[in-house]
Amino acid sequence: MFIIYRGVQDPYLKQLNYKVKAVFADSYLRLKAFETGFCKKVSKFSPPMFIESLLFDATAEITKSLNQLAININKKYHVSITKQGVEQRFTEGAVKYIQSLIGYQLSQQINHSIDVGWFKLFKRVLIKDSTKFDVSENLAKQLPGSGGNASKAGVCIQYEFDIKAGEVNDLTINPANVPDTKNASQTIDKVREGDLIIRDLGYSIISCFNTIKKAGAYFISRLNVTIIVYEMRENNLFEIDFKKLHKTMEESKIKRLEKQVFIGEKEKLPVRIILELMPEEIVNERLRKRNAHNKKKGQKTSDNYKIRTCFNLYITNISETVLETDTMVKIYKIRWQVELIFKAWKSIFGIDNNNPMKYERLICLLNIRLLLILINWEVFIYKRLQLYKKTGKLLSINKCFKTLQESSKDLKEILTNNCKKLIQWFEQMSRLFESHHWLETKKNKIGLAELMLLNTF
Repeated sequence: MFIIYRGVQDPYLKQLNYKVKAVFADSYLRLKAFETGFCKKVSKFSPPMFIESLLFDATAEITKSLNQLAININKKYHVSITKQGVEQRFTEGAVKYIQSLIGYQLSQQINHSIDVGWFKLFKRVLIKDSTKFDVSENLAKQLPGSGGNASKAGVCIQYEFDIKAGEVNDLTINPANVPDTKNASQTIDKVREGDLIIRDLGYSIISCFNTIKKAGAYFISRLNVTIIVYEMRENNLFEIDFKKLHKTMEESKIKRLEKQVFIGEKEKLPVRIILELMPEEIVNERLRKRNAHNKKKGQKTSDNYKIRTCFNLYITNISETVLETDTMVKIYKIRWQVELIFKAWKSIFGIDNNNPMKYERLICLLNIRLLLILINWEVFIYKRLQLYKKTGKLLSINKCFKTLQESSKDLKEILTNNCKKLIQWFEQMSRLFESHHWLETKKNKIGLAELMLLNTF
């Protein structure tokens, strides 16, 4: 049947309810356990009980001990198991098992596109970034840190989502020493015709930009300082001297400049580049951070990096007749939405709050937290579209995630009880979002709603 919300039949809520129930149904949990090799025979500590243990741990303020997990199973299912018995279930098969549940959740995403302003020009608007955090040094072999004087062990979560529709395109856990450039190359085949890819410096690879262009898609990216830039003059290519260019712009009091250039020493990819001069205080702060980073690594900051910090360098393959300079620069700022999401993951959901434990258990725990976050994200995105159509206003990620986190234990009980009362939980969150959860625009700053509605030609 359809779900009734304020007297209106809501097929989206029904679809969301069906999908979540499908993932956490006992029959599905047992089936995937055998398919992934997590289970090879029937055990008293069943796959649903294993999921209960992970959810019990994931929704707690402080990571639970193995003994506490065993006590919880005994309390809820009247099954006696030792802490050693619990620990033995955290295997490579267990990791594959939990990852398969995330894979199913991602494959069943519901599109909730907001098709306004410049969003109409692109089928998807994909933003990608990563977040890193330290873990116990006993995991340095499986999860090596960034190196140098930095952490000995760490995790890097790669995340890409379509800000237009809310769909997640990439969600993977890697060691902290795996560079963003490697992930960019590994996931570039997910690009589709008509996409807009918005990337930061860490993903700035010419081969990836070429792939995006060949796929009939578009990109807006900051330019990596290591990439050489050429300008065509009198039918010959000349490398741009950024030091000389900086002096010319300062003397002529030019704050922003646009050129048609070629990037890359070998591939020579034609792009449109926008150069913005940065205030002295921002340049100094960038150099301070880079010097501190390099000091940890035992490296020195190059002269090339120092002069490039004086600029914001944006590149794109979008024609000026489609997006004017000022609009394109503003659109790039929408990438910071992913930073807000990472902040919520850490400060609200505590994804980086983990006690020392074995590798397989940590990866299972991180994945189950991400699975919970995906469910919460779906609820948020569903209401974002519904309320935007109704009011023209956007919901705040931070405010909504705080409310969702406060209800995490309720959701956990629902998921481990055959999803009974899941609809009531969805409806409760929906009602709460309509009260005091709106996105506020900070004074003298352009907000997300304004960014979405920027004028185009």
